[in-house]
Amino acid sequence: MGVFVRSALVAIVVLGAACAKGTDAEVGGDVDPDAGPGDPQDGSVLPQKDSGDPVDSSAPDAAVDASDACTEALAKVAIDFESGAVTFTHGASDNITVPPDPTWPYDPWAQGTSSVGTACKSGKCLGTELTKNYAQCHRGYAMSPAIDLSACKGKPIALVFEHAYGTGSYGGQTWFDGGVVEVSGDGTTWTLPQFTFPGTVKINPSQTASYECVHSNAFGVHNKAGYVGAQTVTTKVELPLPATAVTDKMRIRFSTAAGVSSQTSSPEGSRSATAFGWRIDNIGFVAK
Repeated sequence: MGVFVRSALVAIVVLGAACAKGTDAEVGGDVDPDAGPGDPQDGSVLPQKDSGDPVDSSAPDAAVDASDACTEALAKVAIDFESGAVTFTHGASDNITVPPDPTWPYDPWAQGTSSVGTACKSGKCLGTELTKNYAQCHRGYAMSPAIDLSACKGKPIALVFEHAYGTGSYGGQTWFDGGVVEVSGDGTTWTLPQFTFPGTVKINPSQTASYECVHSNAFGVHNKAGYVGAQTVTTKVELPLPATAVTDKMRIRFSTAAGVSSQTSSPEGSRSATAFGWRIDNIGFVAK
């Protein structure tokens, strides 16, 4: 089976933000009544006479400049999925390929307006299916382009987004469909943010001999901490980034998967035993 990838438009709104810092003209001083020719007069600023320290220090200026650079870098990242040319790539996870079953919706991710479950926070969002419940046995990812956070290297940064979700479970709360958020500093090595997630994703790969997921042992989200159960009210969340992810090639990956909760042989029939999935909107970053 060959991996299929679809592109979804997202918007990245550039917000100019810079913190103004004081200049020498703003530093208070005394007027020298005995000043001679060529000396500052009429309220001009003089260095404090009783201090041996220089008026300006390059070290504080450098610290402020670094802070400003980080603030500006974070302000440039505002993804609302309404329109634009920057894309999240998405496709089937775990080396699932087509064939053997080109009709099965392994990759549920789409960008658009939600008509099932919780609506997008505003207009359009990134989500699973969006117009119907997700199919059983799916597994797919949505990955951001590289995001330059190098100006914030060494600083505590958090990923921020708004989301709502509804996922199914099976077997007396033994198996949980769900979603996982991972981040990377190089687009190759992925890490879970250090955060207390609602639960652990547990994928049930088969339901007796009548129905078994394709590649039933290949669910990359299985046993990972993530979003399970339901949170139908859209909520903002902040996930602290590991230091290794604060780079010029930082990426975000949302992955979701579902196991078997009923005996069925068609994706449409399987949706009656699932839920609306995940709705993600308004992605950005903040300094902590």
